[in-house]
Amino acid sequence: MMSIREMQYFLAVAQEGNITTAAQRLNIAQPPLSRQMKQLEESLGTRLFIRGHRRIQLTEAGCLLRNRAEQLLKLMDNTEKEIKAIETGTHGTLSIGTASSSGTTILPKVARIFHTHYPNLNFELWEGESIRIIELLNGGLIEIGLVRFSFDTDTYESIQLPKEPLVAAIHQNRLDPSEMQQDCILLSQLADKPLMIHRKYEAMITAHCQQANFNPQFLCKSDDIMPILAWADADVGIAVVPRTAIGLIPSTNLVFKTIVDPVIEISAAVIWMRNRQLSAAARHFLTLFTTLSQSPPSVL
Repeated sequence: MMSIREMQYFLAVAQEGNITTAAQRLNIAQPPLSRQMKQLEESLGTRLFIRGHRRIQLTEAGCLLRNRAEQLLKLMDNTEKEIKAIETGTHGTLSIGTASSSGTTILPKVARIFHTHYPNLNFELWEGESIRIIELLNGGLIEIGLVRFSFDTDTYESIQLPKEPLVAAIHQNRLDPSEMQQDCILLSQLADKPLMIHRKYEAMITAHCQQANFNPQFLCKSDDIMPILAWADADVGIAVVPRTAIGLIPSTNLVFKTIVDPVIEISAAVIWMRNRQLSAAARHFLTLFTTLSQSPPSVL
């Protein structure tokens, strides 16, 4: 059975990608660390590393062990912190995962108010696509997640956030002077235009376009909003993104127009595990989120 020290040593090597650097980080000599890693491979009966001249890469087994070591060490750390702060929830660290655009729009507004009430609580943020946030939540690395797709309501509890429309991010060179002043664009006006979208919205956008009697021309599908905004800023095509993506990149070239006729709305939610005990800090945060979600739309 692996010891906690072995997990810590292995994780240092995996994260640094270099035995010497990992040894310096752990404040131990290099040869004992090398022997420790070799013994770990022998005890597990598999290679964990591909040893290069300058950098060490992980094998498939090594990647799995890294994920598990991160989860286990994080769970141990969280357990210790939760025990110390379980009575009040006024100290410690709250781990939150967020889908990309929510992390730069919705979350900061809530965090600012929360920090005012609980100045001794710190945050640990994990960012990624919604499926990654679900994985982190299931693995116990985070307590609360902000996601943008449907989820199993038997497994997770949730607070639904206000729906938001999709907008078209258009380079100003593509617009006539009269169009520059308009806040909206008809969905039908996007027919035959080179559209760039997040992959998870493909089916929804396609269905709406077909209802409007045209098939969309997808120039680019991405797993991240930032690249397609950058491409739109370079006038490669038109990016279709959530309204909260406005302002994610500094640009004087882009004009954002809400898509109408019909308006295409997406939903988001704050979720947490239904059958897992939350820390007091997480309960405080969710109480605040519930209050704000019931406030006027401008608050969130």
